[in-house]
Amino acid sequence: MIKAFGPANWCSEMTIRWAGKNEKGLAALKADDALAVYTKFFEQEHTLDASNKDYEAGATVDVDAQKEDQEQGRKIAAPLLLVYSEAGIGKRYDVGGAWKEWVEEGVHVKSYPLGDGIGHFGAEEAPEETAKAVVGWLGGL
Repeated sequence: MIKAFGPANWCSEMTIRWAGKNEKGLAALKADDALAVYTKFFEQEHTLDASNKDYEAGATVDVDAQKEDQEQGRKIAAPLLLVYSEAGIGKRYDVGGAWKEWVEEGVHVKSYPLGDGIGHFGAEEAPEETAKAVVGWLGGL
């Protein structure tokens, strides 16, 4: 379906749909002709194939591997920083709460929801805020 629609068209439309509504964030996402760079990658067969395989794995073998990890009691032992869209995934899910079952007891999990209408592409839409969150988190380790 993506090939019939055109990989570049699909990439461009989905990026805009998943982006937030913050004007400054949208401008940052589109800066330096970034959308054209992304769409050119999607015109390459190997990029489209790899992207499709990544999504397929996320719905199949990754789920099985995570289920096995949970059944075997394997947990993440390293501190985590969760940077995500408050208006996107953060509105639909308790992101921090969801990760609690995946980490060992006592492991610090820091949630950093990007607000002000920032969407799926946090690092692109809010690069300064994302960098500040990462640097602050690293400084606290």
